[in-house]
Amino acid sequence: MKRVFLAGAAAVALLSAAACTGPKSDTASTPGKSSLNVYLYQEPAGVFSPLAPLNGADSQVMSFVNEGLLAVDPDYKLQPRLAESYDVSPDATTFTFHLRKGLKWSDGQPFTSKDVLFTYTLLANPKTTSATAGSYAAVAGVADFTSGKAPTITGFSAPDDNTFVIKAAQPNFGLLAVIGYPWILPEHVLGKDAPDAVAKDEFFRKPTVGMGPYTFVEYKTNQYVHVTANPNYRNPAKIKDVYLKPMTSDVATAQLGNGGIDIASYSPTDAATVAGFGGVATQEKPGAGFVRIALNQSKPYFADARVRQAFLYAVDRQQIVKTVLMGKAEVRLSDFAKANEPSGLNDYAKNVAKAKQLLAEAGWDANRTVNLQWVHGQRDRDATATIVQSELAAVGVKVNLVNIQAAQIAGTYKDKSYDMTLYGGGNYAVDSSAINVITACAQQYPAGGNINFFCDNKLDQLMTQANQTVDTAQRKALYDQAATEANAQVDLMWLYNPYGLWGVSKKVQGFRAPGSQDANFWDPASWSISG
Repeated sequence: MKRVFLAGAAAVALLSAAACTGPKSDTASTPGKSSLNVYLYQEPAGVFSPLAPLNGADSQVMSFVNEGLLAVDPDYKLQPRLAESYDVSPDATTFTFHLRKGLKWSDGQPFTSKDVLFTYTLLANPKTTSATAGSYAAVAGVADFTSGKAPTITGFSAPDDNTFVIKAAQPNFGLLAVIGYPWILPEHVLGKDAPDAVAKDEFFRKPTVGMGPYTFVEYKTNQYVHVTANPNYRNPAKIKDVYLKPMTSDVATAQLGNGGIDIASYSPTDAATVAGFGGVATQEKPGAGFVRIALNQSKPYFADARVRQAFLYAVDRQQIVKTVLMGKAEVRLSDFAKANEPSGLNDYAKNVAKAKQLLAEAGWDANRTVNLQWVHGQRDRDATATIVQSELAAVGVKVNLVNIQAAQIAGTYKDKSYDMTLYGGGNYAVDSSAINVITACAQQYPAGGNINFFCDNKLDQLMTQANQTVDTAQRKALYDQAATEANAQVDLMWLYNPYGLWGVSKKVQGFRAPGSQDANFWDPASWSISG
């Protein structure tokens, strides 16, 4: 199958949780001399690295500064970025990327396929502490490389400066949806570091060299991240400076109204307020990710699927969607995007008696208290945490609520100390194979995004078989079986799929809303400010 694309756009993003100060918008219409203030839903962790565990705010910042071979557009389709086009062999074992010619890093150094090879090798190498290393296990030669049997990964090659090739060990139709768009790193900056030291390089605290439409200037904690237009970008940005400001959602809405913020997601409870802002236009987009609670299954009391099922039965998620999100969301039934789900999945509608029965059968200790941690500041998540606490208490589960900073979360995953984490994000609409990142046994943290340490060999086998199946209908049937298995095992406590609700100053042109507050924005280089 061959896919050829013309020049596209770039991924962007921003958001966070804390009050902010910083420059006001400069609404001058002169291209390249204006500035923009954008809401960050959460304070960045401050490690702007594709090797680090995924953090929405950091990733959104980096989507201004860096690019990958591909990116996901607002319609959840993969589009070329640093690649001009790409080819996929009919059996989905060979993926060839044709890079745009003449590209430069923001410091003026030439960009070549050697940078791509360097980056992918780092990401596949567990010695770099890559949080996505498990995603590369399907690439030919990775197993021999990581075990020390081979000095390089045979499945990655750069036959010339403008071509990069990935070969899968087996047919893998979902591979690009998983590893097609990590940010590419500059070998001329990081190539000096040993694999086991590269993640600690100060570059990731201040990544001033990138391939995106903006370059990193500074991060002032609790105030803003400042990026400025990259003069070496192939389509220079129309807005010179962007300030990404972390704050709580209520403060963001207020600043959207008074002009302190130009672009911000807003709570459904603020819809009427935002609609009344005369200088603000609104956009709405169904999301590709979802809000969920991870139950740490390395702890024996969450290892029994009946406990996880009981937790879902205890919580009225439909009521959360109705009252907390004002209907601007959908209840989630599995990791799979709704458009890709089969019919007949258990909806786990609220059933207190069923929840109590399952907990009793699983031997739940009513005297046990478990902690639910989350980053405070988004009203839907704050309210949901309180509701979950109350409704679990009604079935005999004691929950203690714990506010945590984004920078602290990775540590609780590393030492497996947390009980429950409420979080959101992800993109599972591009291809069903993408759920491997959060469900596969081999993707347990730190190798991947399976932070809840779930493992189901049957689900893994179904996903592997689906990804290797050439026939589209047969592949869909296998994904449907996988969705049914995941739905029964309740790997995560799925809550809801929120819509992206965005308020945008009417002076801003070219913005297209992402599907959630923590998703990357699309093509910031094309944004402009009118007079």
